[in-house]
Amino acid sequence: MRKKPQEIDFGKEAEEHLKAIRSRIGQEVPLSNHYVRGQRPILVSIEGETATLQFPNGAMLLQVPLRDLVDDSGYWKK
Repeated sequence: MRKKPQEIDFGKEAEEHLKAIRSRIGQEVPLSNHYVRGQRPILVSIEGETATLQFPNGAMLLQVPLRDLVDDSGYWKK
């Protein structure tokens, strides 16, 4: 098994991805199909490693781990 190159800064990589997620506050975000299928929720806020999401019908999901904002449908590739 090969080692990762030393020049990769994983902390910086993680921070860049977190900034991308934070820039989506107030917009629809993808959510794992383990939670829901259909309309996407709106990202309301990020608190540490969790997010608060709101669906168009007003339902709220609290403390959703950021790892569950996933790309089940290719959403992040757009």
